[in-house]
Amino acid sequence: MSRPAQTLGRRSIYLLPTREGLWFGATVFVLLLAAVNYGNGLAYAVTFLLAAFATLSSAQGQRNLLGLVIHEGLPRPAFAGSPVAFRVILANPADSPRLGVTITGHPGPPITVDLAAREQRAIEVPWPTTQRGAVPAPTLRVSSRYPFGLLRVFSRRIALEDAAIVYPRPAPFAPLPPGCAGDDHDLDAAILHGGGGGDFTGLAGYRPGENPRHIHWKAMAAGKGVLVKRFAGLAEREIRLTLDAGPDPEEGLQRLCRQCLDAEKGGYRYGLALDPVHIPPGAGAAHLEQCLTSLALYDGTRR
Repeated sequence: MSRPAQTLGRRSIYLLPTREGLWFGATVFVLLLAAVNYGNGLAYAVTFLLAAFATLSSAQGQRNLLGLVIHEGLPRPAFAGSPVAFRVILANPADSPRLGVTITGHPGPPITVDLAAREQRAIEVPWPTTQRGAVPAPTLRVSSRYPFGLLRVFSRRIALEDAAIVYPRPAPFAPLPPGCAGDDHDLDAAILHGGGGGDFTGLAGYRPGENPRHIHWKAMAAGKGVLVKRFAGLAEREIRLTLDAGPDPEEGLQRLCRQCLDAEKGGYRYGLALDPVHIPPGAGAAHLEQCLTSLALYDGTRR
């Protein structure tokens, strides 16, 4: 939860009749005219009963959203062409359930959930993407048609603040630099050896940026500190990835994206030279995210 929570109060909740609600209101009005015209007591009773029904629907609908707490979570990045996900966390602090709560954001589809008493649930709102870069945070709206569908109860627009990152679409194939990481056979061997790629030579202290898959978990459990497995050969080599812009810089970024993914999968230490950004060699999920984010936000005009 990276942002302060927002709580829906009475001043931030509005009501509008639905299409069914308009028909319902027209029916009540016609019954009222008939009761007045004919002085029929039964018609009066049915009219007032339906009016009370509508009033109850309004009160229950407001109560369903009143006090709902909304947190903004960190958005989930994606590759170009795939939807990013903006995360919203709904918390129900009441002892009663909240039914039919809908999160709506254009152009994403509405998402409807039911919240049990004291329940907290994370919702991912998908957002379509076509190209790399930062996707501005959208505005969302919380609404409900509970309990009878006669009224639509909705909140003010909730502006999210954290933009989502869209990585370049990975190229189908991009070989790693020759002479640094070996050929395709070396890459396959690294994967088959669990990311080590070479003969085991012993244990050593952990250095920032090393592949977490090489950590010796048994030694850590025994209280010997954070030790990593050392391998001779491939694991000791470092790959330096640079941008070959060519006629189309986007294709170069896509090739770099594929190389970063393959290097991480193969267990190599890799760095990225992307003027003016220079990332030293490393490995692991955090390092991969840093490299992919740099590719996503690269601006060739600032070179």
